[in-house]
This record gives sequence, structure tokens and C-alpha cells, in this order.
Amino acid sequence: MAMSQALSEEEFHRMQAQLLELRTQNYQLSDDLRKNTAELNAVRQKNVALERDFVKAQKALNKSKKAQEVDALLSENEMLQGKLHSQEEDFRLQNSTLMTELSKLCTQIEQLEQENQGLKEGGGASAAAPPPNPASSPVDGELLRLQAENSTLQKKMKVLQEALRQRAAEACCTVAGATGRTTETSGS
Repeated sequence: MAMSQALSEEEFHRMQAQLLELRTQNYQLSDDLRKNTAELNAVRQKNVALERDFVKAQKALNKSKKAQEVDALLSENEMLQGKLHSQEEDFRLQNSTLMTELSKLCTQIEQLEQENQGLKEGGGASAAAPPPNPASSPVDGELLRLQAENSTLQKKMKVLQEALRQRAAEACCTVAGATGRTTETSGS
């Protein structure tokens, strides 16, 4: 029986050693678990912080893109305003030229009407007489030529006046539209 007790004691010591080893491993595993849990929490917090930073960076990038779009729109607006000013200057020049031409034509028409009236008054004594043959006298031929030229000039003057009215109307529409766009752009 002593032998069986000795074995038992031996087994007891072996089991006690195994129990101590298992406890040590349990403590180590518990310690590792605590460390891993702490590390996991730290990684999660870093992840949350990185996600916040990422969202901020996305917002900043979007703002940057919007700022670039605004800059592009502003530069396009400046370019269009330059074109508008150029077109306004062209219109003013064309209008001035047309007004000068119209003034010259009016002066020429007045002169021709005066000459025509003078010729009529000079030949007024024979007003009741039938119209003379255009080839009969050089004065009558000149009178007919001046009347034809007067008629042609009056037609040209009407055409020029109509063209001037149309251009003035177009210019008013262009200036009104451009002013509206400029006001809209300035207001927004």
C-alpha cells in the first residue's frame, strides 16, 4: 500500500504541477486578453478619429471643387462682360457712322429738293403746258435726272432709317438682356 500511496503522492505532485502550470497559463491568457482588448479599443478609437478626419478631408475637397467652379464661372462672367463691352463699342461706332451717313443724305436731299424747287419755279410759267419731251432741252433732262436721283435717294434714306431703327431696337434688346444678366450675376 505504501507503494500505491507513493504513486499517489507522485501523481498528486504531478497534478499539482499541472494545476500550477494551467493557472499560470490562465493568468497569462487573461493578461493577454486584457492587453488585446485594450489594443483593440485603441485601434477602434484611432479608426473613429481617422474616419472623422476622412469626412473632414472629403468636405474640404468638395469645397475646393466648388471654389474652382465658382472661379471658373467668375472668369467666364468677366470674359462675357468684356465681349459685351466690345459689342457695345462696336454698336456705338456703327450707330455713329449710320447717323453721320444719314445726316449727309438728309443734307443732300435738302439740296436736291431746293434745286428741284428752283427748277420748278424757273419752269413754273409753263406748268399748265403738257410735259415736255426729255430730249427737247438740256434743262428738262437735268430736271428729270435730278428727280430720279431724288427719288432714289429718298428710297435709300427710308431703307437706312429702317435699318437704323432695327439696329437701335436690337441694341436696346441686347443692352437690356446684358444688363439683366449682369444684374442677375451681380445679385447671386
